[in-house]
Amino acid sequence: MEGTNNKTRIILILAIILLAIILGLGFYGYFKVLSTDLIYEGVKVDQYDLSYMSKEEAFNFIKDKKEEEISRKHMRLIYLDKEYNYGLKELGFYFDYGKAIDRAYGVGREGNLFNRLKEIVRIKRDGVEISLDSNLNMEKIDHIVENISQDIDKEPKDAEFHFNGGNIQVTEEIIGKTVDKDKLRQMMYDNIHSLDIIQIPVEDIIPKITKSLLSRINGIIGEYSTSFKGSSQNRIENIRLSANAIKGKILMPGESMSFNETTGPRAKKYGYKEANVIIAGEFTPDVGGGVCQTSTTLYNALLLADIAILERSPHSIPAKYVKFGQDAAVAFGFLDLKFRNDFDFPIYFDSKVLGDRVYFYVYGDRKSKDYTIKIEPEIVETIPAKEEIVLDKTLEPGSKVLVQQGRTGYRVNTYKSIIKNGKTISKDLITKDFYRPRNFIYRVGEEPSTTTSTDTDSGLNNLIEDDESENIIEDGDIEN
Repeated sequence: MEGTNNKTRIILILAIILLAIILGLGFYGYFKVLSTDLIYEGVKVDQYDLSYMSKEEAFNFIKDKKEEEISRKHMRLIYLDKEYNYGLKELGFYFDYGKAIDRAYGVGREGNLFNRLKEIVRIKRDGVEISLDSNLNMEKIDHIVENISQDIDKEPKDAEFHFNGGNIQVTEEIIGKTVDKDKLRQMMYDNIHSLDIIQIPVEDIIPKITKSLLSRINGIIGEYSTSFKGSSQNRIENIRLSANAIKGKILMPGESMSFNETTGPRAKKYGYKEANVIIAGEFTPDVGGGVCQTSTTLYNALLLADIAILERSPHSIPAKYVKFGQDAAVAFGFLDLKFRNDFDFPIYFDSKVLGDRVYFYVYGDRKSKDYTIKIEPEIVETIPAKEEIVLDKTLEPGSKVLVQQGRTGYRVNTYKSIIKNGKTISKDLITKDFYRPRNFIYRVGEEPSTTTSTDTDSGLNNLIEDDESENIIEDGDIEN
């Protein structure tokens, strides 16, 4: 019995020693695992197994695999017959290898001893996969988008109107193209993994002036001419120069035009000559004389074309080349002729100086403007010039000397009638003009016995004050 007990004790001791050895070896093994600098078994990055690799080995391994993969991939972009292919490297594509390896190495290295051991065992059994993050160098994308845009973009070109002696020709417009660069950038960014074929987003730029629009200029809708017979060569040159500045202009629907801005300042450096202008109600030589006849002729052509007049002024002295109420004075910086095209078609201006006349023609759509205009001025009041007498002791008694030439004044209403199919469908008052009268002023020799409160100095001063109220320079009439 005693022998049996001894044998049992020996077996028990051996078992305890064996268990101690096994436990010791186990703890030794696990503690060795916990202190390793290798990635634990079962850890993958993007499907590649990195078990028992150092961080450096894992980095180089993943990079070699993925860089070879990147070099084989391209992004394809297409627009019509143009095709662009870019490798992922050209697009600035890259993987964040360092971040992925750091995450792989960190698996099983967080928490206390028992949690770590538990996690290491789970990873060995079930495995874990770390995603490999990627990104793009947007500066490279921007550069590529700019290059594509420069290759595809095309400036639009308006249709052109050519007028040669009444022969009208219109060229086709050219539709412009522009790459939607923001949209293309986003499409490339979103497509970096799927690498589908990209249809480059391109927008059409429709020119403002098209052939169909310009083709509506098909005939004269208003014309007028005036005579400059008896004018000096300088005055004729000013008329020719200012008329040529208007010639060839196109006014699109809704657009406005200023006569002064179009013809420019009346200065010698622009070719204008010295001729009579109106200063303080008197004809005086100055640069630009005669331009008012150009503006007046244009004004009447505009009226007959039924163009909206925005600004117009009468002369201080009635013009001799048109009826009262139909003149249009201009003075650069002061008086202007402005107008606007309220039609839904463009209008074109032609002019010529031929013989002793200046002509203006307004072209437009004769099918739309299927009526005629009649302009009728009416003198509603005639104001005779009065006489003023200034006694002058320096003159012989009874003598009479003209100091200021008088002129008759007028009030004029001007009407515009619209006539269609021979019938007047409307008649409207368009302007009310006042041409001021001016008194005759005479110096009269004073009789020795005559006494008066009016003397020479005070009478002349009144004359000067009256003239200063008309001190705008009007660009010329002639007193024919």
